[in-house]
Amino acid sequence: MQEHKLAFGKNHQTLTLEQDKLLGVLRPKKLVSPEDEATVVRNALLNPIGSPRLREIAQAGETACIVVGDMTRLWARYHVLVPPILAELNEAGIPDKNITIVSATGAHRAQSSDEHAKLVGDEVYRRVRMVEHDCHASDLVDFGSTSRGTPVRINRHVAEADRVILTSGIVHHFLAGYGGGKKAIMPGTASFEGIMANHRLSLNPHGSGLNSEVRAGKLAGNPLSDDMIEAARMVGIDLIVNSIISEEHKVAHAVAGDLVAAHEAGANLVDEYFGVPISEQADLVVASCGGYPKDINFYQTYKTAYNMVRALKKGGVGILLSESCEGIGNEKFFTICAGFADNVAREKELRQNYEIASFMGYTQLLWAQENRLIVVSSLPEKQVCEMAMTPAKTVEEAMQLARTWLPDDFSAYIMPAGAATFPILKN
Repeated sequence: MQEHKLAFGKNHQTLTLEQDKLLGVLRPKKLVSPEDEATVVRNALLNPIGSPRLREIAQAGETACIVVGDMTRLWARYHVLVPPILAELNEAGIPDKNITIVSATGAHRAQSSDEHAKLVGDEVYRRVRMVEHDCHASDLVDFGSTSRGTPVRINRHVAEADRVILTSGIVHHFLAGYGGGKKAIMPGTASFEGIMANHRLSLNPHGSGLNSEVRAGKLAGNPLSDDMIEAARMVGIDLIVNSIISEEHKVAHAVAGDLVAAHEAGANLVDEYFGVPISEQADLVVASCGGYPKDINFYQTYKTAYNMVRALKKGGVGILLSESCEGIGNEKFFTICAGFADNVAREKELRQNYEIASFMGYTQLLWAQENRLIVVSSLPEKQVCEMAMTPAKTVEEAMQLARTWLPDDFSAYIMPAGAATFPILKN
């Protein structure tokens, strides 16, 4: 028997498991943090992928718009990405007064001026005008519709700028394949109607259920991603600058250049460091989110659950460690499970009133219905049961229960940093 410490909130729990049952402990590769993040970004701008340098694209007398994320994407470190971009624009002859920064809130909440300053840094906030996107604004600019029927109405400051630069961070994303790139336009600076139309592509267009082509790690042939790219191409994007962030929350890599080519290069880096190849799926997967704040609430646990089931045999047992000290974290994530009679009613609600949180809650419910998921948390047991999962107070209790469902010769994976570990099944 071997002991494995797994993070749980601000502490840890200890899993005891026979060595001969363990297929592996899945972890991402170590991504070394650089001494100077700004140099990483400047080097990316000096060596753009699939496009000329920004200072060669931009011309004196033009206007420019830099799109950053909102507070939900603070981790992308816009305060590191933006200053080198401003330097390139200034050297091209575009002064600060001709530059606008747009915070791409998508359909998220409005932010304060203090939050804007935190996103881009105090110096940049003092230098350059910064505005907030409103997906319900009356002055969005209409570019028509994509070939899939998604209306493309975009923030006026983005639409009217001569040069548009997108910034973000690249991670695996359960809808778009990977975050970053085109997502700064759709959904970042799009209308509410456009965002919902795009996201509904995650549902099966020919019947019930989910669209199997919409998933993390997939770009080619992902209709939701393709639709986002088409929308961004309609708007016209001059350059993207995207970060890949280390566990120390630093810009370890950056890519700059063409909307698609640079983003795909960054996605390959994300796969290299956070993608973990596996040769087979296991009967049991035990996954920790990685502790606080990754397991601050159950809504934040979704990424770990998503990654966990990728390594799990259909009908297997998953043990998910998420203290969730602040509860569920999003009411719609829970009510899509507890507030409807069956999956038919849930899907009807999603098709009529699509919400990301509802989609996440529904997909997690489907995993729970297909497998046996045990949740080690501080959530009320009733809540866990209403999401079709089994509650446990400790990983030891969870293992005792799991053994009653597993064959004697079961196989297992352990994922100590589940939120950052993306299993890739190699045939």
